[in-house]
Amino acid sequence: MLRKFRKSEDGYAFALTLISLPAMIALGLLLIDMGRGNNAQTDFQAAVDALALAGARELDFGTDSITRAQDAMENLANTVSFLDLADSDGQIILNYDADGTGDFRVEFLTDIPDSDDTPIDNAYILANRVDPANYDTNGADAMYVYVGYRGNDFCSFTDRLRGVNCSGGGGRTIGAYAVATYNTAACDVTPVFICNPFEKEPIGSDLQSAFADGQLHARLLRLHPPGSSTALPGNFGFLQVTGNNENTNAGANALREVFAGEKNPTCYNSSRVTTKPGAAVSIRTGLNTRFDIYDAPFSNAADKRAYPPASNVRKGYAVDNPGSSADACPDELSDDPAWLTTSAFPPNDTMSLPNQGVPGAAIGTGSWDARGYWLANHGGTLTDLTWTEMSSFGTKVKGSDNKSLPSRYDVYRYEIDNGLVGNISDPESAAYGAQSENGTPSCYAHNVNNPGPTTPTTSEDDDRRVIFAAIVDCIENGGTGVTEFPVNAFASIFLVSPMEKNGSGDDGSIDVEIIDITGTGGNGTLDTFVRDEAVLVR
Repeated sequence: MLRKFRKSEDGYAFALTLISLPAMIALGLLLIDMGRGNNAQTDFQAAVDALALAGARELDFGTDSITRAQDAMENLANTVSFLDLADSDGQIILNYDADGTGDFRVEFLTDIPDSDDTPIDNAYILANRVDPANYDTNGADAMYVYVGYRGNDFCSFTDRLRGVNCSGGGGRTIGAYAVATYNTAACDVTPVFICNPFEKEPIGSDLQSAFADGQLHARLLRLHPPGSSTALPGNFGFLQVTGNNENTNAGANALREVFAGEKNPTCYNSSRVTTKPGAAVSIRTGLNTRFDIYDAPFSNAADKRAYPPASNVRKGYAVDNPGSSADACPDELSDDPAWLTTSAFPPNDTMSLPNQGVPGAAIGTGSWDARGYWLANHGGTLTDLTWTEMSSFGTKVKGSDNKSLPSRYDVYRYEIDNGLVGNISDPESAAYGAQSENGTPSCYAHNVNNPGPTTPTTSEDDDRRVIFAAIVDCIENGGTGVTEFPVNAFASIFLVSPMEKNGSGDDGSIDVEIIDITGTGGNGTLDTFVRDEAVLVR
């Protein structure tokens, strides 16, 4: 009987299963623990990623960007699951509190290591963070947001079987960290930068708040090219433009065509831009096509067809040789043009040199003669309500008469939107008579071989007298030649008048107004030019 039992193979698989069952259970528990650990790690990483991205989206160089980032992060709630085996620990809610009592460590950094292999440890954070005591005022210094979480203990089945007190620090620590930053790319824009004319003024460090308060409204900026000298407040210059391939830069002819309206192949980062060295001669001829002025090399029919002017080109010039339609189109501005009694858009009451600025540049303060302009170019007067409705700042900005002061751009758009572009300027002037101008393009219209549009576009989104520029702090980041500048803000600017030659025959100064700027202080009209995004960098 015993011999028969020993030789029997019945139930072999069952016996083997019983013998290996503990090993299989242990393996199963190990696999479950691995899955739980991976899920918990993924939850932690997703939580810090989301928090970092939410905070970074607010880092737009405004002084209050850190406080806005903290508010955005406090609105997020994340969870992590399966850290422990008890029901109460199955899902844990993670919160961020700006006062430091939450579950995350959040730091705002001014820089990160160039190499991803260099760790961002506590020593690096302390050496490169914005001082928490200055969060309310130093938001412009925050380039990155660091979010770390390390502190919850993961409790495995084996820990429980061995009697480990996980909540007492005996478990395995699981956490994650992320670093994010804010990027803005500006594409298909004119490659020009402006040295912040207000850099050494009280408002210079916070253009966002200054613009929102109306402190930049209706102020004429007379910008001067820097040449080979160090750029200073009131200078303007040009950004580097990609050539035929990404490894080359565009020459003077290509740059001139971009200013005339050719598509710019280069996109510019929000944080830094590369400038083109020296003076780009004859940029003016490309820019002035927007005013219906077609100097060589843009004087032939094909160029007029390719680069139409703005729909309103009123510029205060007296038309030469009245009675001859051919001469009504002043192709060449080789000499100073004759001005009408009231220039198209006169300067402010006071024009002064920017603080520590370049000679030849000027900033307008006080009123400009908007009502005199209107009388000279349209006759009659407008009601106070019309002036208020015309102004993009309503009654917030007033002139010397304590009435609403629209900007030159506001008046320009009012003329277009209300069909007033064709009104004759100085209609009662015996001095000019038929030499008086209107805002309707004449050179473009007189081109009989022009198969392009009958009239230029009146769209506000495609206005030829509006260009896009980077505003940089040239004193703080001064340099000559090919220089990388941090960007204070991007701005849309209104071309008040054409660019004329200086005494040496080079490009002269240019008068502009700031219409809008990027960031929280702006009006949001630059969204079509700018793509904003928060990106993870660690």
